[in-house]
Parts: sequence; C-alpha cells; structure tokens
Amino acid sequence: PAFLLAVFHAQLVAPLPRVPLPRPAAGAVRAVVHENTRPAGVRSGTTLSLKLDIVTAAWKPEGDDDPEVPIFAFAERGGSALVPGPLIRVPRGTELHVTLRNPGDSAFTVSGLRPGMASGTDTITLAARSTREVRYRLDQVGTHLYFAAFAGSGFEDRLWLDSQLNGVIVVDPPGRATMADHIFVLSEWFHPYDDGRPFEVVSLINGKGWPHTQRLDLMQGDSTRFRIVNALPLHHPMHLHGFYYRLESHGREGVDVPVPLGQQFLSNTDVVKPGSTTTLSFVANTPGNWLLHCHFAFHVDEAVTLSGSPKDSAAMHGPAHVGPREHGMRGLAVGIRVRPSPTYVEPSLENARTLRLFVQKEPGRLVTGAPAIGFALQRGDSAPPRTRVSLPGPVLELRRGQPVRIVVKNNLEEPTSIHWHGLEIESFPDGVPQWSGLGNRIYQQVAPNDSFVAAFIPPRSGTFPYHSHLDDRHQMSSGMYGALLVTDAPRDTLHDHVIIAGGGGPEVEKKIESPYALVNGRRTPRPLHLTVGETHRLRIVSIHPDWRIAFSMRTDSTVLRWRAIAKDGADLPVALATERPAYVEMGPGETADFEVIPRAPGRWRMEVKSVESGWYIPLDVIVERATARP
Repeated sequence: PAFLLAVFHAQLVAPLPRVPLPRPAAGAVRAVVHENTRPAGVRSGTTLSLKLDIVTAAWKPEGDDDPEVPIFAFAERGGSALVPGPLIRVPRGTELHVTLRNPGDSAFTVSGLRPGMASGTDTITLAARSTREVRYRLDQVGTHLYFAAFAGSGFEDRLWLDSQLNGVIVVDPPGRATMADHIFVLSEWFHPYDDGRPFEVVSLINGKGWPHTQRLDLMQGDSTRFRIVNALPLHHPMHLHGFYYRLESHGREGVDVPVPLGQQFLSNTDVVKPGSTTTLSFVANTPGNWLLHCHFAFHVDEAVTLSGSPKDSAAMHGPAHVGPREHGMRGLAVGIRVRPSPTYVEPSLENARTLRLFVQKEPGRLVTGAPAIGFALQRGDSAPPRTRVSLPGPVLELRRGQPVRIVVKNNLEEPTSIHWHGLEIESFPDGVPQWSGLGNRIYQQVAPNDSFVAAFIPPRSGTFPYHSHLDDRHQMSSGMYGALLVTDAPRDTLHDHVIIAGGGGPEVEKKIESPYALVNGRRTPRPLHLTVGETHRLRIVSIHPDWRIAFSMRTDSTVLRWRAIAKDGADLPVALATERPAYVEMGPGETADFEVIPRAPGRWRMEVKSVESGWYIPLDVIVERATARP
C-alpha cells in the first residue's frame, strides 16, 4: 500500500525524535515484557481455557529510565498486561476455549485465533464493553500469529496504540520431544504527526529494543530452534551471526508449511515476510557472543529508538555527517551467548597469510557529491593512497582451511568496524563493537588512526559479503562493503564473476533524482562478458543497507534460465540445485550463486532494481564465441 511505502521511505531519512511523546492515561496498568516462555491458560484434559482481555496500558519499550508510552495490550484475566500477548502453546488436537473481553470504549477486530482456517474467516469483532467466546480445535501444527486492530482498520494500519496487540500460538506435534526453542515477535511502535513534526518510532523483539532485548544463554553444541513471528507489515531480512541454520517451515494466515528435509538448505540471512512466521534450527557449535538481527540498517540504528542517541543527535542526522560521533545498535537485535564446552580449544593460527586492508575516505567520489567511505587493499610493500578507495571494496580471496590475518587500519576521522558476514569463525573478530568475544575478552570498535587484526580460519568455500558494522547506514551507504570469496583453488576470473549491489550515497545527506545504489561500484556498470557453450558462475551479493533487490537475467523479450548452486556461501542440496527462471529477490546480506551456459552469441541484460519503488540499474551482458575473446 502507498501508506506503507511512505512509512518505509520516512524511516530511511528519519531524524531522531525530539518532540514530546504521548503520555499514558492516568492509572493505566504497567505492561510487562513477555519473552514467550510460559504458556497461558488452564488445561483440563484435552481442553485449554483462556480468558483474554484487551486493556489500556503504560509501556517502556526500552530501558527503565527511558520514555513510557501508551498502548493497548493483551492480558490474561487477573494477570499483567503483556507485550507480546499471552502465549498459547498446546499439542495438536487440543480444544481451545477463549473468552475475549473488551472493557474499554474502543472496538477491535481480533484475527488469527483459528489457525488453519482460510484467510478472512478468522476475524472476530469485539465491540466496546463486550465479551465474546471462541471454541475450536487446534489441528494445524506450527507457529501462528494472533493480533488485534481497531475496528475498521487492518493489519497494516496498526501504528502505536494498537501496535502491540500481538500474540503467538504454537501447536506442537503430539508425543514428540522437541529441541529447546525461542519465540521472537517482531513489532514496532510508530507515531506520526500531522503538522510536519518528525515521527517517533521504536523497533522491538519481544517488546524491547536493543540493547534492552533478552539475552539467550546456550552451551556449545546445543541444538536450538528459533520461531520468528513478524507482526509488522514490513519485510525483515534476519541475519544470524556465527552459524548456519536450516529453515524448517514458513507460516502465514494460520497455515505453517513445513519444508521437506531434502529441501532444507543452509542459510544465515533470510527475509521474513509481513505477517508471517519462520521456524529455523541450528547447532551452536562455536562459543562466544553472537547476534540475531534485522539487516536493514534503519531497523538497528538510532532512528528506531524513543530514548534518542547518546550524544548530539543534530550532528548525526543533520545535513552532513561531520566529526567524531558515537553510535550503537538499536532496535531489532537479540544477543546470544554460547558458553564453551569443557573440551573447547581455540584454533591454531600458525602460518597465517596476512592481508592489509585500509578503511578510508575519498572526497567527492559519490554521485551525491558526498565522500565515499570504503576499503583499499595493500598490494606489495606500499600502502595505498589515503584518499582513494575501491568501490565496491576489493574482492578478498581466501583459501578454505588456511589461516588469515586481516590487518584493518582505520584512516577515517571516526570509529568503524568490519563484520565478515556469514563466515563460521570465532566470535572475537566477528566485528560487533562492545559485544563480539568470549568471556572478558570483548571486541571494541576500531578507533580513528588505530588498527585491528581479524584472525580466523575460513572453514567453507563460498561467496560472502564483508561490511561495516558500526553506524551501518552511513558507512555502508557510503561504500563500505565488498565481496569475500573462499575457494579451494585459484579462481578462473574469465568464468567466475562477482555482481555486487550496494549503497551509492547516504540518503540522509542529500536528496537528488538518482539511485542511491551502485552495481559493481558504478551507476553504469561495465558489461559482463560470457562465452558460448562454456559454464559461467555468477556470484551475486546483495548488500545495500536499505533495500531488498531483485536480480534478473533477460533479453528484450524473455527471462533467461540459470541453475542455482549456492545460498549465503553454502552449496544447495541436490533437490534445490536446479535450473529455473533467472530471477531472484534478495535482502541485504544475502548472496546467491548461479551457473549459466550461453547457447548462442548475443546481448543479454541483468536488471538490478529495488523491489519497492525506487531505483533500477541495468548491467549489460555480452555473449561471444570463445574465439572472439580478446
């Protein structure tokens, strides 16, 4: 809808809130954050009875000393108002008896209390000062969302007062032991103003925004399941640091569809669709501190907090980014601590290969007129010029199983940090300031004119991004991203091609009629050359911090075909490594590898465009006979 697109664009350029917030009503009950660990209701045989109220509440979405705002919330009769609402968790076949009560003056519609029913048949109207009863049998195994909205509005219209009326239903298969799981509800409190004042917004997981979200405590080797419930009308590319997971199911509108075991591919970043659920599982096989977070930069920075930034918000989000600044993550992130097993031994980094990577600034490099912030790789004995960067960052080619020391030198006037996205490495070099590490050894950001050594052993061949993990929206949009390839042997660059789409200028700095994106570092990228009858590998990296991107290969008349071979650096299972139309949508942080064998010479085109209305960049593809190659 047009409204949602307007909200999306507003979030990209939002200044920090500095206007009075709405206040809770006098006497409003205090909402309690709920981590979805204790099922609600009373069991009697095969029946669960639950008395569910909608109440007016006061709620602190961040710290105890941060702002308190008004909301409606679900509450179990006689209990606290909960954000998110009470958890309904039962074995399949349970009869559910829900008594819904609305003691207030606003009417609501309640949806999702009949998982498995067709779309549109599960809506219950709850008039002001009324009570309704619902009885039905829970036969649909999986994870489901229930929610309420003001009567006359829908799921996508819930902004602030009714935004936290969300709850989860989990239906377990009967008689089967399940691994430990954690349920995460993504939500947002969004308050617009009609008089042109900046809107207020805070993004949340289980009712809190980072750094106040819950912390998970796991033991190395634990098998863990995450159930992610997106209670927002926005897409969220969720990224898990440190581990690959398997997608077990996708749910929407009361139906949770399991992924067959032979089609459960390894992944570390996937887009969770609006109003949907995703269930994934992984083994926490490396100790340390890790994150699960949304990879849209504007959902994990100072734009999504009601408490504001630590210092000088005007300097951070004014017409230009100048001078030293403090930044920290906010919003949609959860911390995961994995304790080492008694037999854990740090890997040996003897005989490590050394790379020297510089983070620096090149004045006027971007089309916006802003300086580029990016990377330069030392080649030979001399450091690169301090005022030059590579857009995108230089392709870093590592060998599987070979230790590497990447010496990062920060030549900026501001701190920075680098995340080696998707690599299964130790926690300390993972690149999240004040978080990555193990025990008392915690990583800090790289200060101006300082250095940091990221030392690790890449265990898997594949295609990965590397990028800033501090002040992400500014630094990544300015060019601080690149492709990292792990291979078993030297790469044949005539048949192995990298296509990387990323930022082309921070949108918060200067508005012009042009795309804030680059493909292979350019608005008009150099053509891609393929040869007839030969197999070519296309490594596609989507790393724009603010957009989902669609990639397609086509002629003027038709979409071509390619064979999928890898996702996020991991080879696809045989059942998915198939030929298909050459089209893929990807969120920030995702990579995908495809094979293509041209059958005749000609001119193709790879179209790279934002999925939402925004920008489009064509990449010409020239197919020649092998004898025509220079």
